[in-house]
Amino acid sequence: MQSTVNAEDTGQQVELQGIEKVAKAFAVTGPWLILALAVALPALLLPPFLTTTNITNVMLQAAIYVPLVVGMTYVITGGGIDLSVGSQVALCGVIMASMLQADVLPLPVIIILTLALGVLLGAINGIVISVLKIPDFIVTLAFMEIYRGLALVHSAGHIWYGFSDAFRFIGSGRLFGVVPMSLIIVAVVTVIAAWAYSRTYFGRYSIAIGGNREAAQMAGIKVWRLKVEQYGFLGAMCGLSAILLVGRLDSAQATMATGYEIHVIAATIIGGTALFGGRGNVYGSLIGALILALIANTMILMRLDFFWRLVATGVIILIAVSLNQLRERYEL
Repeated sequence: MQSTVNAEDTGQQVELQGIEKVAKAFAVTGPWLILALAVALPALLLPPFLTTTNITNVMLQAAIYVPLVVGMTYVITGGGIDLSVGSQVALCGVIMASMLQADVLPLPVIIILTLALGVLLGAINGIVISVLKIPDFIVTLAFMEIYRGLALVHSAGHIWYGFSDAFRFIGSGRLFGVVPMSLIIVAVVTVIAAWAYSRTYFGRYSIAIGGNREAAQMAGIKVWRLKVEQYGFLGAMCGLSAILLVGRLDSAQATMATGYEIHVIAATIIGGTALFGGRGNVYGSLIGALILALIANTMILMRLDFFWRLVATGVIILIAVSLNQLRERYEL
């Protein structure tokens, strides 16, 4: 009788170990598996998917998200979150568009001012969080409304369009007539950000405060300053995303980039960044952004109603959180 019970227990343990191995493997390979499916299924079912034009469109769409997921990787790694990125993109975009059409400043100056505005908006988030000791979620939720409201006030319903060829080249032009300029920009940004994440104090300290804030403070890390720097960096990425988005669409309005925050957070978590901080992966976040662009493109090719994209976004968020839970459980 005893041997029968032991045999049953042993069988259950083996079964549980097998489930754990599968779950652990999926936690590691999940993003790559999702990416493979996002490419393979439409390639088999939708002939237009593999055309050069469509693949280029997917890459250009992903390029708009990439700066945001790169910046969000630092913020979430540090134990924060930013719900205002879409509103920051919109505010930077409409102010930049008004400067472009006023034509009173050189293009390089306008680009620098747009990036600086992004840094300012992000830094304000970080300062308010640090000074008032209010959770990041609440502060950025408030600024999501504030920045969107300011964008609407500034635009007053106006839509800007018809920018110079030099500006449009940034978002939709091709270097030597072959490589999209926006892809070159985001590739450079991603490589530099990935290097800084693992090689500089900015990345290492972000991991430290996200893993154990109190220990980081005791070690002499100025958490408040790093928080401001993280949000300021993400703000700069919002400015860059605004430049790429407006340059690609050749238009700007206050309602653009609505809902970006959900997509960006989902892409960042899918890519391997821990939801509650302490671990991140810049290149993984890049994969997450590409997955989102592929799914959106597939739904367009299938001529599905836009509202189904909301359903797909919800499913993606569930997958992202599930992957995060698996990684946390097995300490991956």
